[in-house]
Amino acid sequence: MNSYRYRAVDDKGKYVSGKISAANVGELSSMLKSSGLEVISYKVERSSFYKKFSKVKTKDLITTFIHLEQLDKAGVSIAESVSDLKESSDSSAVKSLMHEIHESIKNGSLFSEAMAKHPRTFNSVYIGLVANGEKTGNLANSFASIVDDLKWNDDFKRKIRKASIGPSFGIFMMMIIMGIMMGVVVPKVTGFLTLQEISLPNSTKSLIATSNFVQGNWLILLITIPLIILIIKILSKIPEIGVKIDSLKLKIPIIGPILTKLDSAKFCQFFSMTFKSGLGVIECLDSASLVIKNKSIKRSILYIKIQVSEGQSLAKSINSSGHFPSLVTRMFKVGEESGNMESALNNIKFFYDREINDSIERLVGMIQPTLTIVMGGLIFWVTIAVFGPIYGTFSKIK
Repeated sequence: MNSYRYRAVDDKGKYVSGKISAANVGELSSMLKSSGLEVISYKVERSSFYKKFSKVKTKDLITTFIHLEQLDKAGVSIAESVSDLKESSDSSAVKSLMHEIHESIKNGSLFSEAMAKHPRTFNSVYIGLVANGEKTGNLANSFASIVDDLKWNDDFKRKIRKASIGPSFGIFMMMIIMGIMMGVVVPKVTGFLTLQEISLPNSTKSLIATSNFVQGNWLILLITIPLIILIIKILSKIPEIGVKIDSLKLKIPIIGPILTKLDSAKFCQFFSMTFKSGLGVIECLDSASLVIKNKSIKRSILYIKIQVSEGQSLAKSINSSGHFPSLVTRMFKVGEESGNMESALNNIKFFYDREINDSIERLVGMIQPTLTIVMGGLIFWVTIAVFGPIYGTFSKIK
């Protein structure tokens, strides 16, 4: 599949330009002709840069599925809905995507099969929901579930991004300031003290040693953190090591409980979505496991699936996995006993939405004063180490 930047003319003689993906020039021409456009010129763009930035944005994807849901409720066929989107969407990426999906539908593919050709845009859970909606004849509910999930995920990403900007900037500035102090300011001041041939206190000696270490190893210090992150990512790709690393993440104070709650909320959200669409418990567990990134929790879901397939109740299996909070177990038990699983899982989602928000706010509230204390402590150390010997020298002058 190539990406084309094209220039075309419509039936009124108006020039149109844009970007679209097609297997070859013939398909490009066919896709544009179906939209009433005649190709004048085109240029192939195969760069990964284009692929990265031509990805459909979440807000455009939400608008797309809302559009599909409303048209399906109005009795419009999926082919006509997709055709309408490729003409009316404000996003060039969505237009290009709908062109390709419309061509696949015209060639006999189901909408879910056309979606499956674009895994970068549609995850397997969404494809499964749409496929199930096609079987039951209730696509509108599938589209509504996808819209709810997209909004939920986008809201949390926005909150986490907003919460991390301040602390990240604070840590970055603290590292720059300490780098300048240890690499430039402190050597000049301590150099003056060593020339005076006076007895230096331990605080000053440790400051000089730290400054010398930073000056001699600044390049190593600069690449250490990125190198550690890279090594952890490489090791995480090895199944057993990846499970252990992710298990350790869940044990980090303050951060671990937030990660557990976030994945528990995701698990319940997707289980509820797929269960509502009519899938069995095993299929719901499979779908929910696909959206969990933590490998340790993902493995525990596999354990739950095995237990359920052997006749164990879902609530007991979740409880024995050891990864989900007691609230999740209780609500699944309530759902099983009452026969109203969807309502019970919505209660978990409502509770964890607030819990995660509060936890993130508490974490940010702790980071800011911690950075201030650390920075103040370092400045106090430098001040005592530099001015202590100078003051001692002055006090001996008669």
